[in-house]
Amino acid sequence: MIARLSIVFSLLALVLIAPFALRPDPGSGGLRRGKAERLVIISPHNESIRSEFARAFARHMKRDYDRLVFVDWRQPGGTSEIARFLKSEYSTRFETLWKLKTNLPFDGEIRDAFDNKYLDPEASKATQQGWVQDLTLLDRDNSEQLAATARALFLNSQIGVGIDLFFGGGAYDFSRQASAGNLVAIDATGRYGPEALAKEEPDWFGDEIMPSTVSGEPFRDNSFRWVGTVLSSFGIVYNTDVLARLGFEDGLKQWDDLADPRLVGQIALADPTKSGSTTKAFEMLIQEQIQRLQGNGMPEEKSVAQGWDEAMRLILRISANSRYFTDSAAKVPRDVALGDAGAGMCIDFYGRTFNELYHDKNGDSHVQFVMPRAGTSIGADPIGMLRGAPHPELAHQFIRFVLSPEGQKLWNYRVGEPGGPNRYALRRPPIRRDFYTGRNRKAMSDPEVNPYEIAEGFTYHDEWTGALFSSLRFIIKAACIDPHEEQRKAWRALIENGLPAAQLASFDDVSLISYENATQRIATVLGTKDKVAEIKLARELTAAFREKYHRIATQP
Repeated sequence: MIARLSIVFSLLALVLIAPFALRPDPGSGGLRRGKAERLVIISPHNESIRSEFARAFARHMKRDYDRLVFVDWRQPGGTSEIARFLKSEYSTRFETLWKLKTNLPFDGEIRDAFDNKYLDPEASKATQQGWVQDLTLLDRDNSEQLAATARALFLNSQIGVGIDLFFGGGAYDFSRQASAGNLVAIDATGRYGPEALAKEEPDWFGDEIMPSTVSGEPFRDNSFRWVGTVLSSFGIVYNTDVLARLGFEDGLKQWDDLADPRLVGQIALADPTKSGSTTKAFEMLIQEQIQRLQGNGMPEEKSVAQGWDEAMRLILRISANSRYFTDSAAKVPRDVALGDAGAGMCIDFYGRTFNELYHDKNGDSHVQFVMPRAGTSIGADPIGMLRGAPHPELAHQFIRFVLSPEGQKLWNYRVGEPGGPNRYALRRPPIRRDFYTGRNRKAMSDPEVNPYEIAEGFTYHDEWTGALFSSLRFIIKAACIDPHEEQRKAWRALIENGLPAAQLASFDDVSLISYENATQRIATVLGTKDKVAEIKLARELTAAFREKYHRIATQP
């Protein structure tokens, strides 16, 4: 009896323990961690991109270098969540360094100083005068000197967060990480990083292959703290069946179409405070309005202010037509494809991917994607090495692979083509200008798409809206997202009443979020990094818009 029980318990223990003992490491492709090198990448990229690049890079390293490599992906969310995660992690690690080096408290001033790009001149002075090397020279009562030293200490350090690369997002988000000091052009040895790659392959970074800017959009950082890897644009994804039912015979073509009252309750939007790509799409809408006014002969200064205000009115109506603001940008094309929404704003590869997924036997699809004519630029999706990367040489190899002709094939080759993706067609245009050859086009998912030709129809002007990227997120949250239910009720009431002029004018009133207020009051408050003042302003704006929407909805 005892022997039988012993056997039973042994078998039970084996059943419980075996799955843990035999499971492969996450992201390893089945490789055991003790036998393979690990590369840690934080990314907002979807699962298809992550799996294809992990597989292809592991194959490349095994074939060319006889090295076993697995990619350990970290994905806390979109680019906004990644930015918050990196800020928190670097802040925690710098706090330890600061206390260890100075024996001083890590107060709010030091926390705000160590990643403040505006302190770089003072940090350079602190380094030159030896404050960082000899901290006994510090005047502990001089807050300006302490702040400059904190910034210099961080920029001269190799503190890391256990992550090698930041891969995927937008130029704006990467520029912020670079300015904060979280991204570096080269590692401590001077041998690895984007800057080192540019020295190894100078021809890659010339105008004939990967130019630094195109149509006003930066394709890499001037100091090589990040470089573009693939290109993207923004547009409208729509369901032809849903639109036909609503009376749209020719689909949608322009951003303005999303404000059509027939689309009430049919628009899918992502939350721009969670998605950098969605914020960029809204910025493209604003730039389109400005350029349209300039095309009609309006002077630049006046067209920027008036174009911004016109765009704010358009955004209010598009938001009022929307079903929701989702945390996941990928949900937008999925819901459009399923018919849960008629249309939405999204990045190009989401739209093209769902177009392909729903091809019927004749090659047609009820999911279509369109880039508004003269309504979007072509931007770069970058990669950068993080400060204190634990595996800089392997990170360098990954950057090289992604930018190489071999790595670029993954972005737009069809599944099954030699050198192409294994399971998923990524449907993204490669950044290398020399990729768009007749030979490559025969293997591409989108052979007709040449982003360098598309870019000729639109020029992005950073000086118009670039500094208002954060303000735009703030405004949409205060005027649209937080009072969304009230906004939708007001819009439906207006439509049911035949869009009376007086009430419609009240709905379209954007004086609180005008260009003047956006550039002065709102941008100023956000620039102070005073969270109390920011919350106070958000509550004030939200309350004002909520009251306006309620008044419109209940007015006889």
